[in-house]
Amino acid sequence: MDTAQWTWPAWLPHLLWLRHECPRCNSVQFKAAELRPFDGLLSMFALRPVRCMFCWRRYYWFAFHAPDIA
Repeated sequence: MDTAQWTWPAWLPHLLWLRHECPRCNSVQFKAAELRPFDGLLSMFALRPVRCMFCWRRYYWFAFHAPDIA
């Protein structure tokens, strides 16, 4: 079985599990992403939307505490 051709379904959010590194461009710089209607539901599971600063791909990562507000 060849798994090289498998792709992540477009309707599922892309998650960054352990490392906060963009799988597409290997960047480690992210910013908070714009909120979408279903982000409130995902926040109940401690998922926060972020966007890569270089390729602009949108991801979610686990946030176990509220973000710092400066």
